Amino acid sequence: MSPLNLEPPQTPVPPFLINPHPKHVFRDAIARLPMNGVHTICEEAKCPNRGECLPHYGTISIMVMGSLCTRGCPFCAVRTGKPLPLDPGEPQKVVEIARALNLRYLVMTSPNRDELADGGASQFVKIVSALRTFNPALKIEILVPDFQGKESSYETLLHNPPDVIAHDLQTIPRLYGPIRPGAEYQRSLGLFHWFKKNAGGSQVLLKAGLMVGFGETEEEVAEVLADAAKAGVKFFTIGQYLKPPGSTLEAAEAVPLERYRRWSEAGARMGMSVQASPLTRSSYLADRLAAVQPAPE
Repeated sequence: MSPLNLEPPQTPVPPFLINPHPKHVFRDAIARLPMNGVHTICEEAKCPNRGECLPHYGTISIMVMGSLCTRGCPFCAVRTGKPLPLDPGEPQKVVEIARALNLRYLVMTSPNRDELADGGASQFVKIVSALRTFNPALKIEILVPDFQGKESSYETLLHNPPDVIAHDLQTIPRLYGPIRPGAEYQRSLGLFHWFKKNAGGSQVLLKAGLMVGFGETEEEVAEVLADAAKAGVKFFTIGQYLKPPGSTLEAAEAVPLERYRRWSEAGARMGMSVQASPLTRSSYLADRLAAVQPAPE
């Protein structure tokens, strides 16, 4: 099977790849929140579920540290450019969003900020600290970049750790070159190994994510699941890649539903809680996945 297909697909989009909830409802709802310049990954990444989560569950996934990424991965809708300096008022702005939504579980991510010495790790800590002061009972999940493999950045996150540290592996090792340039599979896997070894006392849970539909085999995905389990990952998400606006990177296939079930079962046998479906995204229904008790080692 060819790993990438750059020709437009000739078959109609399967119904299971369309979230029926209208997107304008998300725009209307977000306009009523005190965002104050804080972005959401829901909108920046053109998530297919953005018409569902905020209007129906009262949750969003915020994107801190701006909306410009220092990398240019072809699968991603987030814009590439030179980011603005960090906003010292951002922690309080995030608190106001959490207050307005009366959140019990908050997910935040960031673009890659490779121009920063710590990749933005200290800003994550400042925001987590402000949220802990606001509501110690609030559960916090941060979806982090690879920090270019800097262990000092990993260490910084433990100064005030969230409940869940998530990181997307994105694709299988064989396809990293064309799909995730600027990243390395072993470096991302190493992030999990580091936290497994060094964050045991903080009770931080680890979460990984993968996109499928690029031409990977079922066995290759199972191998990634096994790698993640060995690295201490307890939660894993798998969803279908959908071409974002402006990208030339087409999906090679619409992954059959049965395959997601088999991956979920395989992950469970490895001791992980796996959320796998066509429209699953890293932060989709994150509170529900986090509520699933991981299997003991």
